[in-house]
Amino acid sequence: MASVIIPVLLCFFLGPGAGQLYNREYKKGAFFIVVSLAILIVAGVWYYKALQPYLPADLSAVDPAAMQQILQNATGQITNTQTHMLLAFEAALTALWLYGCIDAYLVAKTKGRE
Repeated sequence: MASVIIPVLLCFFLGPGAGQLYNREYKKGAFFIVVSLAILIVAGVWYYKALQPYLPADLSAVDPAAMQQILQNATGQITNTQTHMLLAFEAALTALWLYGCIDAYLVAKTKGRE
């Protein structure tokens, strides 16, 4: 029973692909990891570009306390389209994470690790 739970816990805590790697499904695990990282990178770049108009040109000259206030003001001005994009990134990662956990469990169970 414990060997069925291990890949699920790996996927749950480390992210999509970790459970697949434990199950020795290296191609599928690498695919999940690459897709997860790609979504995170695209989301990070998109978020940076969305906040860029609100940020000063030289970030090194800004006081850290002032930067916190600048970011709070910028995030308060997010439009509905931007909110939908953030939700889309979150939904994609959540779906990939859930699928990874379920797949890790089913494969471990199928391989007879009960």
